[in-house]
Amino acid sequence: MSLLAQRRRVVAAPARRPPAELRQVRIVVESDPDPDASYLEQDEFENRLAAYKRGEFELQCVRAEAEVVIQEIPQTLTSGGLYGIESDSDDEYFDEIVAKEWETLRAVLKTVGVPTEQLPLDVKREWIEWRT
Repeated sequence: MSLLAQRRRVVAAPARRPPAELRQVRIVVESDPDPDASYLEQDEFENRLAAYKRGEFELQCVRAEAEVVIQEIPQTLTSGGLYGIESDSDDEYFDEIVAKEWETLRAVLKTVGVPTEQLPLDVKREWIEWRT
């Protein structure tokens, strides 16, 4: 029997699931819920430890959060977060942490099916949410 004479089988393609939908992104900055300031007990940090004890700065955490809808179910996805950040850290260091947390979450969002065109490369200042 020739190849042309063989019947072709028609196989149903699997249904495409709808992509995940990004609803909102936040960069959350809040007090570290379980601060570990033990590193300040080293001899070279005694002035810094005194400032911490006087309440001149606190330890914070920064994480990225996204509200998404995956197969019609609302979800909140987060980056792992970075804890123990001194609240008086300079802006350059803070921006670096924020960018890294967004980069981590952005990769997760792509993995769960959020279209790349919904995922900006850079953090937008309006995303930052300061919680006390």
